[in-house]
Amino acid sequence: MADTSYISSGNNADLVKLIKDYALFLFKKDEPFTMPTSADWQPPTGKEPVGYNSEDGAVLHPEPGDATEIKAHNGDVVVSESTPGQWTLQIPGIESKKDIIEAYFGTEADADGNFHVKDATSNIEYGFVLAALDQHGNPIVVCGQKAKVTDRDDMTLSASEVLTYNITLGMFKGSDGYQFHAYGLVPKTDKA
Repeated sequence: MADTSYISSGNNADLVKLIKDYALFLFKKDEPFTMPTSADWQPPTGKEPVGYNSEDGAVLHPEPGDATEIKAHNGDVVVSESTPGQWTLQIPGIESKKDIIEAYFGTEADADGNFHVKDATSNIEYGFVLAALDQHGNPIVVCGQKAKVTDRDDMTLSASEVLTYNITLGMFKGSDGYQFHAYGLVPKTDKA
């Protein structure tokens, strides 16, 4: 009989990751910040995260690009190409902090913290850092230089639900040519 131990010998439960806590930091285009280069990133002095998020957590999502298929006379697909697509990060913010509310409404608060909304556009450009901890306390950092709010969920004003500023950040290529970077997903002992 053939040796089949290879089927389960490569499994390692220590490499299973559960995100126990995370914090999102938003940086407006004109707000200086240094992009992380490792999982050991520290926020600038005085910079606060957007605060509590709902128990649904943050969602990193690949949005595929448009596909083009060219078929031959017999129906065979002879050319199949896709545009690059876009990554998104969805955050369901439940803490009414200025950064998340400004992102949600697509406008800046006035000096008194009030919002005056003309339309539903959201043209504010952000850099972002999502810093997380897994169940072992290992840091994971996902960051990008250029993102905009591309989608928002409805806000329910009700006595039975908290106000939720659910935004989706669409990522664009930064000056380095990448939509985002992720540090700390692969343990140092398992790097190729």
